[in-house]
Amino acid sequence: MTREEELDLLKLEYHIHKLMELVEKQQNEIASLRAELAAKNEKIVQQDQALDIAETKNKTLLTSRVIIANEAEAHQSKHRLEGLIREIDRCIALLQTE
Repeated sequence: MTREEELDLLKLEYHIHKLMELVEKQQNEIASLRAELAAKNEKIVQQDQALDIAETKNKTLLTSRVIIANEAEAHQSKHRLEGLIREIDRCIALLQTE
């Protein structure tokens, strides 16, 4: 082997070594990014669950608010109807006395 071939071989070995280091570094970075992605996906799942719970609570609160409002309106309507019935009864009584 000539001196030039030996130098080319040494350069090739050096570049292969550098390339292997670069591949290892990239593999470590990929593994790190995959772990980070998995953690973020888990966090998204947890936040989706929390959002579902919050939406359910919100729907329940809105429903209860509507029921309470309807109960109050029903009570007021019933009270008005009772008043109207008493007034009609008085009018009938007055008509009967005449």
